[in-house]
Amino acid sequence: MNTVSIGEGFGRVNLIGEHLDYNGGHVLPLQIKNSIICEIVENKNSESISIVSDKYKDSLTVKKLEKRNNWADFVIGSCLYFDKKFSVKINNISIDIKSSLPLGVGLSSSAAITVSTLKSLSCYFQKNLADEDLINLAFKVENDFVGVGGGVMDQFVSVLGNQYEALFLDTFNKNYELIPIFKDYQFLIIDSNTQRILSDSEFNKKKELCLNAAKKMKIQNLCAKTKIDENDIQLLSDEELNVSKHVIEENLRVVKAAQYLKDNKAEEFGKLMTESHISLSQHYRVSTDNLNKLVDLSNSFGALGSKLTGAGFGGAIVTLVKKELVEELKKYILDGYPNAKFI
Repeated sequence: MNTVSIGEGFGRVNLIGEHLDYNGGHVLPLQIKNSIICEIVENKNSESISIVSDKYKDSLTVKKLEKRNNWADFVIGSCLYFDKKFSVKINNISIDIKSSLPLGVGLSSSAAITVSTLKSLSCYFQKNLADEDLINLAFKVENDFVGVGGGVMDQFVSVLGNQYEALFLDTFNKNYELIPIFKDYQFLIIDSNTQRILSDSEFNKKKELCLNAAKKMKIQNLCAKTKIDENDIQLLSDEELNVSKHVIEENLRVVKAAQYLKDNKAEEFGKLMTESHISLSQHYRVSTDNLNKLVDLSNSFGALGSKLTGAGFGGAIVTLVKKELVEELKKYILDGYPNAKFI
């Protein structure tokens, strides 16, 4: 055992491709510099696990690896699944969680905390945890233990992404490539300052609608289709039709966006971002008035395109703007939306 072990998990901004990772579609996230760091040290004075978080300003003592229905479940679940994989006895340790990543704004703090904890555990117990195993374990913690039914995008980009290349991932077959981002433009993240917690939102309901629609159309997942035909319209409820329309069209947008990134076509990329947001607002219905206002403000300033990032229901947007105009855009946004924060 190492006496002090540190693991780091990075957040991400999804440039385009929302709600596709659990529908077998393509996504295009970018790792960001903000991260969560997990530090584990031996604690000989206790038979239990103590967990401390600077962001939540909270601490707790865990004797059994059982669900608490709060932020600590990501850490507890990581310990449980690590124990299952390696058959190690996890006790006599103190876990310190430090975060530069805003929580609950759509930048994947949940994947970052599980990845950082699993990395730290593998270092502490001197176990070799391959990238693929790390991604899969982190995914299981969030889906099976915590109960938020997302896809594998967040864990994938936290482990295999970087801050200079977008990760173009096919979530169906796990094939991916890294594509350099635009040199003269910046993807600026703007936080609406309205927190959302996915497990308390309609996230799982949206996923269920997608699964039901795919079942009715007799396909493995919605992204197996490229368009909705007349027969589909008759089969699906209004809600199922709306989510299906977003997912199928968004998947086509992501493939186009990846090519625009390769071809250095920033204006065309920006237009797809705004199209994505309109679909998320009107069809998938996960946007909010605050997010819509930030998108409108950014685009009226002269950004190439803007959209909510993450699952929606509050949180942040991402906008594509010329690097030399970033500071002017920030002032413009604050004039129209004083509560905005820039990440």
